[in-house]
Amino acid sequence: MQPLTGIAFALALSSPTFAQDWTNAGGNGGRNGATQHVGPEDPTLLWTGGKPSIIAWQPVTEGGRVFLVRQTGFIPSGVPNEAPVVAMDIETGAELWVQNIPYNAGEWTTWVAGVSNGQVYASRGGNGASSEAPLYALDAASGGVVWTSNDLIDAGAYDGVVFAPNGDPIIASFTKIWRISAADGSTVWSANRTCSVSGNCGGAIHGGSLYVTDVAPGGHVLKRFDLASGAFLYASPLMPGFLVQNSPMVGPDGTVYFNRVQNNPLTDFFYAFEDTGAGFVEKWNVPAGYNTGVEYTVGPDGSVYMMGVGGVLQRLDPATGAVIDAFPLGADNSVRMATDAVGRVYVSNGEFSTGEFYCFEADLTLRWSEAVQNINIGGPALGRDGTLVVAGIGGDVRAYRNPLAQDVSALSASAGGVQTLKLHEPGSAGMSYWVLGSASGTAPGLPVGSVLLPLNPDAYFTFTINHPNGPILSSSLGTLDPAGDAVCQLNVPAGAPIASLPVTLNHAFVVVDFATATASYASNASTLTIDA
Repeated sequence: MQPLTGIAFALALSSPTFAQDWTNAGGNGGRNGATQHVGPEDPTLLWTGGKPSIIAWQPVTEGGRVFLVRQTGFIPSGVPNEAPVVAMDIETGAELWVQNIPYNAGEWTTWVAGVSNGQVYASRGGNGASSEAPLYALDAASGGVVWTSNDLIDAGAYDGVVFAPNGDPIIASFTKIWRISAADGSTVWSANRTCSVSGNCGGAIHGGSLYVTDVAPGGHVLKRFDLASGAFLYASPLMPGFLVQNSPMVGPDGTVYFNRVQNNPLTDFFYAFEDTGAGFVEKWNVPAGYNTGVEYTVGPDGSVYMMGVGGVLQRLDPATGAVIDAFPLGADNSVRMATDAVGRVYVSNGEFSTGEFYCFEADLTLRWSEAVQNINIGGPALGRDGTLVVAGIGGDVRAYRNPLAQDVSALSASAGGVQTLKLHEPGSAGMSYWVLGSASGTAPGLPVGSVLLPLNPDAYFTFTINHPNGPILSSSLGTLDPAGDAVCQLNVPAGAPIASLPVTLNHAFVVVDFATATASYASNASTLTIDA
């Protein structure tokens, strides 16, 4: 990292990154759990509570809302009110609306497929593809029904969905794939396929392609379909084995990964394939632990995270599959993962009485963990400003967020823009805060009375002291509101000179008493990487 020259802090932040949502199981079209947000470094609760549930189902987020099913009974008892779709405010946890999906005899529990472009998708199809039902599009703001699909679908919560670039939901089930029009619920196309085990048959997309894994003589193959037409294009080399209950994942570089396991060490391997545009080439495979309904992740440096033999969480070299780091997680039940913009890894062990949620550094050094009873597939969902939503049973829905949250983490110097920093410190409500910055890192930091400010003093640090509430760092000095909240913005003109690129800036806030010249609190440090 190179420091800025003096206070030519004229950073120019543009925004190739944006406030990314957690739209579906796996977080995005590739189902790779990678986000552009910076998640919580400590288990600081933003809020907790919500409707009771006997099962923890996957939350999804869009903008300021969280959507999930909270189930109070098993069909047909209590239908159609036994498993409502609930919308909650991502900032406060307040309930915004509740919608009960209609029930017809033979249908299953409501599940939320995902959210895209202001529409939440839910259905009662599934239960291992033994039931089918329409897909419902709900208005994200009100919960009102926008349309019901022309076709019935038999996918379920563990299959999940992904979204085409225009927002069309892509549903991959046991013997069928559908592309449904987001505009009116009509079927854009459908294609036949043969999945291994119903209920765990989802797809992943990258570019203009959809990837699923199907049965083939002697095992399984990865298949590529054209996203626009649904045409089958080609299949991968054979992955030997009998049964599998997972969906593929695609890394940001287009590498397709698949956890082909059946609880047999002779055939249980995690595969990486290159799609050449004309076919698949196997890059490598490594022994894998038995785990079903998984959603694994890829870090910002390309590292691949998966479960190895014996319930060991592993970080793999994307080029070779070699194990770089490991942690004895001891889980074998629908493990789900996410990675944030600075490489932190968030992992749910998917367990019931021993449900646990973990935060690791990129090298799998444990930062923190929290018990979440019966977590099942109740997280992670890493949404706006790095807000991490996790669901358990009972009234246990919780959101974690850094006391200093940020909306972007990597920006361009070729155009101007804004980074918004949200301050949240309820214990210091009504007190003065001061946002300061550094271009030379966070360690060892600066002792300020009894607290440690995670910023190293330098020319930019001096600039932020001497120019509070200026045009560059607006609202950097002020008073926390009665909830302990405030908002500061980094406003930078386009094309302003920077001595060298890339550069990383960190900001943090202190709570100060100017009458006694003391500091009582220091936040975490935000991060912003500026490149050409």
